[in-house]
Amino acid sequence: MAVFKKLRGKNKDKNLPLPEPEAVKPLDKRVGIDSYRDFFTLKNWWKTVDRKRVEASGYMFSKYLNDFPENKNFYPKLKNVNAATVDMSCSDPGFESMALQYLKIFDDVITAVEEKPGDVQTACDRLSAVGKMHRQKVSGMTATQFQNMEEPFIQMVKYILSDRFNEKAEMLYRKFFQFCLKYLLEGFNG
Repeated sequence: MAVFKKLRGKNKDKNLPLPEPEAVKPLDKRVGIDSYRDFFTLKNWWKTVDRKRVEASGYMFSKYLNDFPENKNFYPKLKNVNAATVDMSCSDPGFESMALQYLKIFDDVITAVEEKPGDVQTACDRLSAVGKMHRQKVSGMTATQFQNMEEPFIQMVKYILSDRFNEKAEMLYRKFFQFCLKYLLEGFNG
């Protein structure tokens, strides 16, 4: 106790400056998330999704196809899949491939934002390229099909995060999805 009092007394006598708080990284406003801290939280939750990549992608894509079975026609690789009854454990190679591709897009965008949070042009360009590719290669597709992916995406995050999913997680992931949607549509409609 005496040592503590001595140290406290010594520190009081010296006017030592307090350490500067760490600078908070700026987050490009295009992301639509209020602060880098919130994006950092989203990114950390995403690590859980990424660790369960196959399960997460299968869940999201099967939910998408169950909710919108008519969209199966846009995927030639899914000729052997019943869209209305497919589940996340589907072992069809075409299904697995498409599911992982969709999840990878979100992962690429999160990585790009993390690498340059103050200027997310790389993420925007990636999303626009995906939108443009869909316009060129997916005959008959409309912009609505991108919006249709929001609920399956949110439900996948909820499923993977389980009891860690809360109102904040839902809000952040909805904002993130809207960011993605904006640039997907920009590429699709451009």
